[in-house]
Amino acid sequence: MKNIFLDCGSHHLEGLTSFIDNGIVKNDYEIHTFEANPACKVEERLKTFKYKNLNCTVHNKAVWISDGKVHFNQENHKQSMSGSPTDGVSDVDGWGSSINGIGFVHRGYSEPVEVESVDLSRFIKELPQDRKIICKLDIEGSEFEVLRKMIAEKTIDRISELYVEFHERFMPNESPESEKKLIEEISSRGVKVHTWF
Repeated sequence: MKNIFLDCGSHHLEGLTSFIDNGIVKNDYEIHTFEANPACKVEERLKTFKYKNLNCTVHNKAVWISDGKVHFNQENHKQSMSGSPTDGVSDVDGWGSSINGIGFVHRGYSEPVEVESVDLSRFIKELPQDRKIICKLDIEGSEFEVLRKMIAEKTIDRISELYVEFHERFMPNESPESEKKLIEEISSRGVKVHTWF
């Protein structure tokens, strides 16, 4: 059975590149990329991706706690001066792009755009039960609500390894303590947790 890799917040495929480069993800994995920002154009990037013949499904959706639509802030990295990488194609494909209204404090946003969202907990629940799942979460503050829902619904137990970048520094209602508490709770359920940047 093929292992599954969930690349949540795939941006310019930097994470997927790193995970394959470092042998964490193999070429034969079933890969699902999730990227809400339409300016990132993940399908186009895969056409010239350094790794070919991947079993990769692209989901142009925001990873969230419900299926439907959300308003999404695109970071204009020329205004924010965040240092977000760009290939010159777009000014609004910055890595600080996030779901509008979650409390994520950033600067240099364009007007929010409406995008589709996916309930990650529901998505994981529907994956085959006999698969090993590795998940990378880099979703600009949404990780707190997404992980709490996964804990409540016990879908976190389906994850073998979790690589997560926490953004508590941009979330007024979160803190290093709330991050630590989440990591401890997830780890106590047998999930190997890695902080990822």
